[in-house]
Order: sequence, then structure tokens, then C-alpha cells
Amino acid sequence: MLPMLHKHAVITAALLASLSLTACGKKKDVLAPPTEQQTAQKTGAESETSNTNGQGDLPDPSNPNDTLPPLPEPIPDSKTNPPKANPPKATPPKTTPPAKPSTPVPPPPTTELPKQTPPVVSTLPAPAPGTNRLPSDYRTNDAANATNDALSKRMTGAVTEDGLVYTSSSTDDLLTFLRARNEKVGAESRRANLAAAASVLSAKMSVDGLSGDAVVTLKIQEGADVKVYNVAGSSTNGGSASPVKSVRAGNDERTTGARALSGTLKCMDLDGGCETTFVRLQIGTSPNTAIINLVFRNSAADLYFHLPAQNAHSDNPEFLLLQEFAVSTIQRLNVSNKVKTSKISSWEVVNGRSGFMVSLKGVNQELLAFAGPLLAPEAGTGVNINLSRIAKDQEDTLDLISLNNTKLNYANYIGDARLIANNGLGQVRIALKMRKRGNYAQDQFAITFMRRIKPLVDLTDDNLK
Repeated sequence: MLPMLHKHAVITAALLASLSLTACGKKKDVLAPPTEQQTAQKTGAESETSNTNGQGDLPDPSNPNDTLPPLPEPIPDSKTNPPKANPPKATPPKTTPPAKPSTPVPPPPTTELPKQTPPVVSTLPAPAPGTNRLPSDYRTNDAANATNDALSKRMTGAVTEDGLVYTSSSTDDLLTFLRARNEKVGAESRRANLAAAASVLSAKMSVDGLSGDAVVTLKIQEGADVKVYNVAGSSTNGGSASPVKSVRAGNDERTTGARALSGTLKCMDLDGGCETTFVRLQIGTSPNTAIINLVFRNSAADLYFHLPAQNAHSDNPEFLLLQEFAVSTIQRLNVSNKVKTSKISSWEVVNGRSGFMVSLKGVNQELLAFAGPLLAPEAGTGVNINLSRIAKDQEDTLDLISLNNTKLNYANYIGDARLIANNGLGQVRIALKMRKRGNYAQDQFAITFMRRIKPLVDLTDDNLK
């Protein structure tokens, strides 16, 4: 009996030892720290499971002690560790308020052209080649053409606020050629050139008949101020263009502008003369430079007097004297009370303003001279623009001998002068109204000035150099 009991005891001890070994092995598997490979596998498995059912690795339900220790949150990475579906909200970084700006330092003074709205409202596109042809029967000395609305004008390209266009005073295509050439430059250069052209308020050129020295005077709008610039050079008949450079004064005007100004002057007449002159100026210093193209014309003019009918005027002795001045000129009488010289001059800025002056000077040294803007409607010729009286002849300023010979008695008889027609081809008509005197009516008459046009050299880039 005892041996049997001993046998059962031995079997029972063996079973307990087996159970004890099995339980210890399970404990070791749960509590032992995972290896790096196991950690990587669990991290991947947790991420994969979380993406499907929202749970992590599940413990063994048959063993209540089988629980998983919390795993560290993986570092989000778009390639190896994508973030969980609901990552914790990150604390926004603290932003420091920007430092208060210090007192702005004004920019250094500059002599370059300030950016501004051009005084001229807009510019017209350059006409296509061949669109400015004149009819074959056009005559430059036919006064009826001054009011011929069917003719094609030569325009600078600038337009005023009320829709009037600035024109040339000749039939040639010089302005059209220069406008088309400006269209070929880059956009920034073209913009600068247009702004510079629009800033020119007036221009004047005088030439000494003996030496050929030429002086060009410009008045330019710079911000709220008007600055005067003078350049001088030599007016050489024929050949290539001659250089001009800045001078301190000219044409009774002192230079007040501070920007650099230089350029060239070119006589354009086919016969080598200088009735038509092209001046190309560069204003400013690099990189803020611009080109201003100007055309000056100074020619003899044919005249046509529009006088009232014999019984349609008063007996104002001042008007009768002016009427005799006109009639004696028409009939070419050998008297002193008639016109000796008649001229029409103009300045024309390409893509800018233009102006003109007309003058009559008698054998008796009486001067009638008027100036104003060279404007016309885009369609038609009729305008109504006040003109100013010029108190001295341009030749008088260059000839000290005849300086005191000019008389202004006839000019003082005129109370009002207006531009009433401009065909943009060298013909302008001005209306003159007598001043008020006693009980006499203020008689009116008109004069059409018609430029005697000379042919120009061929318009090519080489011929303008």
C-alpha cells in the first residue's frame, strides 16, 4: 500500500512542477521588455489596426492578467510613420508682435523726372503706312483747303482733355515716321518717352543767320513746377546731325532745370536748308532716361485776306488803315503800307504738344504776330482758340541794328485774335477783331496763312542720324 501511495505522490509532484513551469513561461512573455524588432512590428501593427477599426492590439481574453503596456506615440512622418487619424492638437507657437517701425528716412533728392500723370490725356496710335496720302490735286496755296474737312491731318499723337488733337503744320510724314519708330522700342522705354513728351509745355528754337548757332529752349512740367532747359549747337546745312549740349541761358530764358539734357540737331530740307529741323534730346541719367523728339519749322507763308464787304464795315480809321494794309499787299502796290514778309513757324513734340506763330511785317516796320497751340478737331478743321500777341519779331532778337525798328501800332489796334481753322497740313486761319473805340463797331476780318513747303530728305533711320 505504501509503495502505491508513494507512486501517486511522485506523479502529483511531477504534474505540479509542469504546471509551474508553464505559468512561469507565460509571465516571462508578458513582462519581458520587447525587443526592437518586436517594437517595430507592434508599432506597424497598431497603426494598421487603428486605420481599420479604431483599436490597438487586443489582449488575450482567456487571461485577465494579459494586458499590454502603453506604447510610445510614433513620430508622425509622411513616409515611415504616418500620423494617427486624430492627432493631439498642437499648441500654437507664441507670436511676438512686430516691432514698431522707426521714423521713415526720406529718400535722397533726385533730379530725375518724377512719375506723374501726363498733362496730355492720351496719345493716338501711329497711323498705318500709306494712310496719310494727300489727293493729287491738293494745293498748298489754296486757301479753301484750310476748311476742307476731307483732308487727312498730320498729327503729333497727343490729345487734349476736350478731345482736340495737336497737329503738325506741314504735309510731310516726318511726325508719322517718328511716332512709328517710338512704337518699336521696349514697353518701359516707350512709357518713359511718352511721359517725357507729355511733360513738354512749350519749345522754341532760334538760329543766328550769320554763324548758324542754334539755341533750343524747353519748358518742362516737373511735378508742380515748370523748369526751363536750354541746349545749344550748330545748325549745319546738310550732312549728319550736329550735337547739342546744355547751356545756362538762351532765348531770353535762364536754365532752371537740374537734369542732364543732350542730343542732336538735324536739318531736314532736301536742298540742304534748315526750314525743317529735327531735334532729338535725351533727358535724365541712366537708368532713368527718356527721349524727346521735336520738329521745328520756320517758313515763308502765302496769305489770303478775308475782308468784309465794302458796305459791311464801319468807318473806324484804325480798321481802314489795316484794310489798306491788306489791299495794298494784294495789289502789290509800291507803297510802304503793305506786307513785306509773312511767316509761319511751329514747334511739334512727337506724341506731345505743338504750337505755332504767324507774323506779318510791313515795309513800314509794323508787326502783326500771334501765337498759340496748334490744335484741331479730330474730324474737321474748325476751332475757336484764343491767341496771344507777340511784341517782337524773332529776327529782331538776333539783329541789334533792327531791334528798335519794329512798330506795334497795328498790333495795338487788334482787340482779339483767335484761331478758327487748322487743317493740320500747314494752313491756319485766324480771325482778328478790332478793339473797342468810341461808337465804332468792332470790325472783323480773317487771314489764312499757308506754308510754302519744301521737300524733305528720305525718311530713313540713316538720314536722321
